[in-house]
Amino acid sequence: MRILSISQNYYVVGGMDRMMFEQARILEERGHEVVPFTAADPADEPSPWAVRFPRAARTDHTPLAEMPATLYRPSAARALRSLMRDERFDVVHLHSWYKRLSPAILPMLRDAGVPVVQTLHEYRAVCSRSTMFRDGAICRQCAGGRHWPAVVHRCNGSVAKTLASVAEMTIADRLGYRTIVRRFLPVSDFQRGLLCEMGLPDARMRTLPNPVGVPDAPALPAAGRNQTVLFVGRLESYKGVDLFLDLVRSRPNIAFAMAGEGSARAAIEAEQLGNLTLLGQLDRTPMLQAVRAAVCVVVPSFWPEAFGLTAVEAMAAGTPVIASRTGGLTEIVRDGIDGYLVAPGDRDGFGLAVDRMLADPERACVMGQAGRTRAAEAFSEERFYDRLMAIYDEVVAEGTPR
Repeated sequence: MRILSISQNYYVVGGMDRMMFEQARILEERGHEVVPFTAADPADEPSPWAVRFPRAARTDHTPLAEMPATLYRPSAARALRSLMRDERFDVVHLHSWYKRLSPAILPMLRDAGVPVVQTLHEYRAVCSRSTMFRDGAICRQCAGGRHWPAVVHRCNGSVAKTLASVAEMTIADRLGYRTIVRRFLPVSDFQRGLLCEMGLPDARMRTLPNPVGVPDAPALPAAGRNQTVLFVGRLESYKGVDLFLDLVRSRPNIAFAMAGEGSARAAIEAEQLGNLTLLGQLDRTPMLQAVRAAVCVVVPSFWPEAFGLTAVEAMAAGTPVIASRTGGLTEIVRDGIDGYLVAPGDRDGFGLAVDRMLADPERACVMGQAGRTRAAEAFSEERFYDRLMAIYDEVVAEGTPR
């Protein structure tokens, strides 16, 4: 097949971008051609298709003059129309189009007559802030395609930012977004259930968990680990950073480390905790080394993780996981087998789980090996590929309504 892969970035910012590249690699290694379409950026990975990418400011520092284009970017529409006029594709696979490509690309997809599927890496299709999490709980106030509650609650940090996000979603809905996409692909059954509650049609959803590669290197024995408790992820409150820091403060004789970047980093550095090492954003090899050497990886998320990539990658490396009992994490970690599941925000529960891991490192290694086996079986690249191709075959056979 020839697949057009559409995403707002062609460089890695987070898990969504990583999975976009991983999916392309998996398909290309099996003989398919994947053509990227994205916003042009100096940080983009090299591509022969880069001449087709429209330019757009990054979403982390959008200039005021750029704001109207985040709602409707004609240059992105023209670039995509030209590409789809000149090239033939069997399937279009959307990852994200928000702000940098804008809803302007949707009519181009509708008119091209090529079936469209979209991986839903988070909840952006139904939630302006992407997390479906507000005031410490899952929020369903925008169910049924309503967007105004987000403005009332200033879900994107301010009225202006929330209005911009809501306007983008409203424009997308008016342009037929929910009918243009023939299959929505949530990454867990938990996420699928929430999306159904919010109004996406279950009949056009197919759960497609993210793939993970199991490293060739075997899991380290207890004697080869550094007895560090590791956090991996964005340094943001919804990821449970404050809870993890409470663990650090309450256990000054235990080594902790955090891998990742985010808005909380400056405050963490200012606290100067002697038993905490900040590793920053790590590339794949040093990240794998840090995960393999840790006694456990802690995933204390408050928000309902759509999947839980950090957890499954730790398991694939043979390291047990202590995770919040929420979202897709409940479909990855088996409590007492691969690690421990703890109620979100339960500081005592997370502390007890950490203590149990450190008190019995041999048991922790057994859990890690169980997780490695599960990752290889349930989240393998081959299983992902088979599921994805079944979805592609389904939409191609179904055709695209005119």
